[in-house]
Order: sequence, then structure tokens, then C-alpha cells
Amino acid sequence: MQSDNLVHPSGLSLRPFSFLLSSLLVLLLLSGCARREAFNEDSQEMMVEDGAEGEPEIMTYDGKLLAQVVEDSVIYIVSTQELIQPFIREFGDGTVVDKVMISKVQETEEDTAAYYLVGLGIRNGAFRSMAMELDVAARNALYLSSKAAKHMCLADIGCSFCYFTFIGNKITGCECGTRSPGTNCVHKVADSNTLLKGTRIGENHRQNSKRR
Repeated sequence: MQSDNLVHPSGLSLRPFSFLLSSLLVLLLLSGCARREAFNEDSQEMMVEDGAEGEPEIMTYDGKLLAQVVEDSVIYIVSTQELIQPFIREFGDGTVVDKVMISKVQETEEDTAAYYLVGLGIRNGAFRSMAMELDVAARNALYLSSKAAKHMCLADIGCSFCYFTFIGNKITGCECGTRSPGTNCVHKVADSNTLLKGTRIGENHRQNSKRR
């Protein structure tokens, strides 16, 4: 009976070599599968990361409608009286605000008109003012957002009134109205404001609109 062993003509058996070769093939196949699985997992993680980075960040706009410009006139939707207390709170230093208005700023006809919400007041006999640029939306509606920069003019007692100075339509500083020696206005700027935070302004306007 012939033997099943593979025998080299030299008389050496080839079965050990065949077994070794089979083992190497199995190891190579297993290694290849493991590498493919690892590569797929890494690719999936990258795709997830790329997808997360590619998603647009959702920003919530918190602007509140205050007024509307009609034929170059400002029509107040929220009364200026409602904004006095928010201005007093925004100053936060004892400043008594007695006047609020919306002012148009446009240095030349070539400049785009900008609108600022302005509060005027007094602290210990010294003049104070605060201004925030309003966002202009469709139909010239004017909104105030918490992201609007807050400009303040803080006058010395010798200065009875401070003007905001501007270039184009942007506030750049403050200047004392008298321009006398020793009088001074300090310009301070904050990147944002909390003027309307927690307020319920415009309730009267909304109620009147519903009645109509």
C-alpha cells in the first residue's frame, strides 16, 4: 500500500514543510483581516469626526424689535420710557438715565446709515451716555442684539455734555462739548451688552396689535 506521506526523492518527508507552509498562509490571512478591520474602524472614526466638524454651528439670534425706519423717520415700536430702567441697570453704577433715543449716524451720503440706541444720564453731577448699534433687518426694522458692542462716554464734572465721535457710521470715541482745558470725556467699549436680558419690553405694543 502506498503511503500518503509526501516524500522527496532524497527520502525526506515533505509533510512538515507542507504543514509549516499552511500555517504561514493562515497567519498571513488572519493578519490581513485584522489590518483591514483596524483600517475600517479608523476610517469610520475619521468620517464621524469630519462629519461633526463639517456640521454648521447653530447660532440663536436674540435681537428684539425696537423700531422701524419709515421714510427716514424712526417709528418707535417700543416706547423709550420702557428702556429707561434697562439703561439704568446696564450702567450699574448709580447713573440716573432720563432720556433714551435712537440716533442715525451717517457721516457722508456714501456711507451706509447706521442706527444707535442711546441713553443719556447723570451720575454724581457728571454726564454719562451709552450707545449700542442696532441691526437693520427687512423693511428697515431695527433690532437690538446682546452681541452689539456697548459704547460709553464718561464725563468729568467740568464737562456738561459728551458727544460720540464717529467715522463713516462707526463710533470711534467721545468728545466734550465745551472743549475747555481740564474737561475730559472717557470712551469705554464692551464687546456685548445685557440691556434687554430678562426684560419683557414691547408688551403694550403686542397687546394693542392683538386687539386690532
